Amino acid sequence: MAKSVHLRLSKLPTGLATYPRVLLTRRPPVTEIGEPPTFKASVSGISLVAADVARYSSACGFAEGVPPTYPHVLAMPLHLEIFACESFPLRPMGLIHVSNVIEVLGHLRTGMRLDLTVSAGNYQRTDAGLAFDMTTEVTNESETVWRETCVFLSRWPDTVERSGGRPPRPPKAPRDAAVLGEIEVTARTAWTYARVSGDYNPIHLNDRAAKFFGLRGSISHGMWSLARSLAEQPVPELARGVRIDTQFLTPVQLPARVAIKEWTAEGQRRRALCDIRTGRLHMYSTWPAGTGAT
Repeated sequence: MAKSVHLRLSKLPTGLATYPRVLLTRRPPVTEIGEPPTFKASVSGISLVAADVARYSSACGFAEGVPPTYPHVLAMPLHLEIFACESFPLRPMGLIHVSNVIEVLGHLRTGMRLDLTVSAGNYQRTDAGLAFDMTTEVTNESETVWRETCVFLSRWPDTVERSGGRPPRPPKAPRDAAVLGEIEVTARTAWTYARVSGDYNPIHLNDRAAKFFGLRGSISHGMWSLARSLAEQPVPELARGVRIDTQFLTPVQLPARVAIKEWTAEGQRRRALCDIRTGRLHMYSTWPAGTGAT
């Protein structure tokens, strides 16, 4: 039976204080991991601070209200606390954020007092590597107001045989997709987002660090890509209970110029961040077409 670890915190830790343990704690090779533990981290009474929300909104392009992606960064310190555990088996800096699901279940407003619970588990051995879910649940007065599931992947080393062959190239946005905007993404973008989110993963901030972890250079934050695409005008009206599904396909190498595009397919509204030259999707989100605010 897998071990279970529960971290009960009296306050939110600071990300910068946690990162040394995230970076320096030794981990076994992913091929030697047997039955990984499950983890839970929880904290109560965290306030939605208007000034913090405003800084985040400015960095991501939102104009007003609490963005549907903001609770992710509010819970980020709990993600890091799990990654920093000595018993967490995977190397955090090598993890790939594959997909994301956000459920907007209640009305978020500044000044609310929230309880946060983050869980890591549901490990799956795939052809590409060992995947797991990082689930965040946010409650207010015992009512769940927001939920998220991030799927992360730790790749097998090149020496491991794979049956699936090379992954297919990312798809392109359809030719009739509406171009909502074109934006420059730079190292300054990454640093600004790091400061408002607490995500100081060096692969986003330093070319040399990114190359050490097998990348061509520093890349933008995936959750910034999601937030920035949702913030582009016209901002989607999302009803309570709506589910936003996101697939991260290829990283945005910095610096870059990208396009935000939108279209409807199979009853789903789709919004994507695309390569400006080829039209290939870096990431895209979907939610039911015709969903309106309530």
